[in-house]
Amino acid sequence: MESPQPCALHNRRVLELADGASAYCGKLLADMGADVIKIEPPGGSASRSHPPFWEAGPVAEMSVEFLYLNTGKRSVVLDLDSAAGQERFRELARSADLVVEAQPPGHLEARGLGFESLREENPRLVLASITGFGQTGPHRDHLSSDLVASAMGGAMKVIGDPEDPPVRLAGAQADICSSACAAAASLVALRHADRSGRGQHVDVSMQEVVTAFSSICGVGRWLEDGIIQNRAGTGLSASVPSRAYPCRDGSIYLMVNRPAHWKALAQWIHEVTGNEEVLLDIFDGPSSSRLPYRDLLDIFIEDLTRQLDPLSAYHEGQRRHIAFTPANTASSVIEDEHLKARDFFVEAEVTAGNPLRVPGAPYRHSETPWRVQGPAPGVGEHDAEDFSRPVREPSWPADPGAAGQGALAGLRVVEFGAGMAVPWLGRFMAWCGAEVIKVESRAYPDVTRLYVPPREPELGIQPQLSPWFTDWNAGKRFVSLDLRQPEAVALCERLIGRSDAVIANYSTGVLDKLGLGYETLSAANPELVMLSSNGYGNSGPHASHVTWGPNIEALSGLSTLSGFPHRDCTMTHFAYPDPLCALHGLFALMCALEHRARGGGGQYIDLSQFETTLASIGHVVTQRFANGREPERLGNRSRHAAPHGCFPCQGEDRWCVIAVENDAQWQAFCQALKQPGWEQDARFASLEARLDHADELDALISEWSAERVDYEVMELLQAARVPAGVVQHTEDLLERDPQHAARGFLEKIPHVKKGTVIASGVPLGLTETPGRTAHAGEAIGQDNEYVFRELLGLSEAEWSEATERGAIERDGN
Repeated sequence: MESPQPCALHNRRVLELADGASAYCGKLLADMGADVIKIEPPGGSASRSHPPFWEAGPVAEMSVEFLYLNTGKRSVVLDLDSAAGQERFRELARSADLVVEAQPPGHLEARGLGFESLREENPRLVLASITGFGQTGPHRDHLSSDLVASAMGGAMKVIGDPEDPPVRLAGAQADICSSACAAAASLVALRHADRSGRGQHVDVSMQEVVTAFSSICGVGRWLEDGIIQNRAGTGLSASVPSRAYPCRDGSIYLMVNRPAHWKALAQWIHEVTGNEEVLLDIFDGPSSSRLPYRDLLDIFIEDLTRQLDPLSAYHEGQRRHIAFTPANTASSVIEDEHLKARDFFVEAEVTAGNPLRVPGAPYRHSETPWRVQGPAPGVGEHDAEDFSRPVREPSWPADPGAAGQGALAGLRVVEFGAGMAVPWLGRFMAWCGAEVIKVESRAYPDVTRLYVPPREPELGIQPQLSPWFTDWNAGKRFVSLDLRQPEAVALCERLIGRSDAVIANYSTGVLDKLGLGYETLSAANPELVMLSSNGYGNSGPHASHVTWGPNIEALSGLSTLSGFPHRDCTMTHFAYPDPLCALHGLFALMCALEHRARGGGGQYIDLSQFETTLASIGHVVTQRFANGREPERLGNRSRHAAPHGCFPCQGEDRWCVIAVENDAQWQAFCQALKQPGWEQDARFASLEARLDHADELDALISEWSAERVDYEVMELLQAARVPAGVVQHTEDLLERDPQHAARGFLEKIPHVKKGTVIASGVPLGLTETPGRTAHAGEAIGQDNEYVFRELLGLSEAEWSEATERGAIERDGN
């Protein structure tokens, strides 16, 4: 029997003190080979009893969510309120590399288990904390949850329809994305700990993660146009046309974000409907050109789509290189032909001897592949095991000067990126101290360069002024090459030969056609790690299909699983799969770099954004495999907490979320509202009763909250120790949020043309190697001379010849 390939993190030990969806951090680590020991309280983690349950499972009330999020871990029960439990935890921490915890700030310190205390006995230890608001600031002790973080971070304001209350995403995505951020940040911190000999506390604030991943609608944009983005249905303000369009027997999602894609769509509409007006050149160019005509273009497009069924629209649209995608349900996505061809769904032994089909790898490493390492553990199943462990040698070469450097100092990364998914990953690495060199072309500029200032449209396209270009590209170096010329390709190969990693999200096959595919590059640089991130991955029948982040929301089923029961499709207005995949991409890349540091060599990583997004809602999709039914669309409600929703407040479109998670909080809630009758009402006397009478309870709360200011509602309930948060928008985040202000999260960055700009910060939470963004607003080719003259050593004659031929494109806008 052939032995399995090595796991990237097989030499890492992790202690996990996290429950619910925050256990996703430990899952990511375990699936890449880390030994994850789940520390559970007496009786086991609360999420073990969270419905829905696996109805055909080997025992009653086996939580589908718990099974999916905890495969491959070991379980040890410890009472951390006892001296014996605390000593046992300290013993385990002495041989661990990483502790991941999602307890309230101060919880571990109060038990003598704070970071400084643990580091005294294990100097390289990294402690990653996932909390609602972080370890510092005036809201540090506010209670939070997925719902509260989604509201306070600004995401809920721009999810769903204007006729509905703001709504969160399915599958607790604030928790999931924060967990992915913590996993990536932990590997960055571990790399630095190995090099410097010193661990650090990783302080991940869920609010900051949410503000960062919704940055398309964020502060940078608001400062440019003064428009507070709101819920607008399935259409996106930054992309015209875009939305879910009706077909025969269903609907289809469309997003047009490139001038060429619009021309292809207009031609198709003309061919099918005979419409001549759609071919007018007033609609050509970037999305901003079509913005005044959105409603008219929607009519033209419906004239086309109403003549087609969804699959015909999908396949013919993609044949024409237009980003049409179906809005899948869980039932349809598990039958997707592309996923079947890539063997995405896997049969996993989720409990001993009991397999269940689940979503598979969020990324595919060529040398250290993802795999489910074993079943989810029983409560305390590994209590009696011997956890002694020999002293582990660091994975990274020791560097005495590393303690004063950025966490990724010494790494050089070449980026072929457009949009957000890979550029945001590049910005994170630059913020951490890596040298990130973005390769651009004047003939095919990044879509975020096609920016027309909304207050000065007469200026036309201004490639350096885009707030999105700042959000996702600040801190990098920029070169401009015409890769249609062999000389430019050769220069690129030389640059990559002196680099550690390549990150790319070009369409499948583009780099290979240019002679810059992984096989070619790794032949010259065997240590190279290359990550390719695109919609469908680099194999399978749909590998060449066109997608953007919103298409992936529809394709993965996220858009049909999210939202209220009466809405068939609920979209974000911030292309959620893009930041989600950037965080997973950083984690995947750090895994590969760790393997390389142990002498394993380079490798290729194929990240399909379709598959990564499905993995992030895997605990929801697995319900379909477990019980044979489409998962229920919950809106803001919860199966294990009530009341749990978004309630109107004084003012136009002002809201506050409330998440009562247990009976003690319910009692405190009633007392804070001065409603003792609610506490004694039989309809609300227990969680089960409150769930059964949720409509009546929500109506009563809405009547109360509508007469009050949102921030006053939040402060009243937080003072009573009830999780609550205002549904904040971008202006709130910049001008009214004391937590962001105290933690300096919104970053002020020097800008080449504007002097200073404000952008969403990087939420990695590295407390001892805090990153910084040194500059923004660079022109295409701004750093040509540094890269090609200083770094690659081109002579004056070689430089002149390459620029005269246009292989190196000259500096400028």
